[in-house]
Amino acid sequence: SELTLQNMSDNGQRDVAELEELTRRIKALARNTPDDTVLQTSLMAAATMLTKGAARALGRDLSPVGRRPSTAFKGSLSALRSMRTIRFIGAPFCEGQNLDGADLGPTALREAGLQPLAEMLGWSWEDAGDLDFAAEFERLGFEVSAPHHHPVELYREWVGDSGMQDNFSTWVRRRKGIAPGTLRRTVSHQNPLEALEEEAEPPPKEEVVNAPLIGAGVRLVYESVLASAAAGRFALTCGGDHSIAAGSICALHKVYPDLGVIWIDAHADANTPRTSPSAHYHGMPAAHLLGWFDNGIDGFEWFEPGCLSENRLPYIGLRGIDAEEGG
Repeated sequence: SELTLQNMSDNGQRDVAELEELTRRIKALARNTPDDTVLQTSLMAAATMLTKGAARALGRDLSPVGRRPSTAFKGSLSALRSMRTIRFIGAPFCEGQNLDGADLGPTALREAGLQPLAEMLGWSWEDAGDLDFAAEFERLGFEVSAPHHHPVELYREWVGDSGMQDNFSTWVRRRKGIAPGTLRRTVSHQNPLEALEEEAEPPPKEEVVNAPLIGAGVRLVYESVLASAAAGRFALTCGGDHSIAAGSICALHKVYPDLGVIWIDAHADANTPRTSPSAHYHGMPAAHLLGWFDNGIDGFEWFEPGCLSENRLPYIGLRGIDAEEGG
């Protein structure tokens, strides 16, 4: 829910009370989490941010001397009050890049206990299952060169064997002798991702590898998120590579025209077909949403480029930006 300023009201007081209750639950969850883990650190950081937000809304100054505190919220949790059901949308999609394992994300999050964590925080839970990309591609008549999903058993073996010290794609290659990308789908008449890894020359400018296939898959994400958000659900879309962000954010913008997005990522995902060194779409969704592409690309005729304004997209955590990215 977007937090902005307005005069304090009864609704604002109730919002603060909800915020404080949410903070209390997060702290309780952190106390029951193993010490010094990433999860515990993240939970405590979230609790601290919420505490400061509630304090500022009530006019309490927790900031350094001389800094003027905020005085109120503009409907801080009003949207959440009417949206207390999470709809988990599994998007096991990894065709937008050249590493294996991203499609196992929804399974990993379910098995890590995401549902009980959400329920501890007072949310109802609906699991919409995983989107069936294979069926969609078959319906559209795509001839694809490989099956979609790594067996879940392979994921569980990786967790137990490597302790997640190696990423999944590296572990599969070393331990199982499976070449990178061989279990991902590619369109038979397009350059496969594996071929790009072997090419000495970079791909032609303005090309997006697997564009028709990716466009169809991302549209499936868009339609599912749009239906969930329009029904008043909190659409929690879990991928998958970051190609899916174009679909989920475009859909949410359709329902919430004043949408703002906080992009937490080590990478900006703001390449265009002209600037991308790999031609992989998973490094492009932010640029596509911002309307930076020079031309349309196959498979995305349904998409609304430029639906997200630049001043509605702050980044957190950037550390790797390509030389021409965002130029």
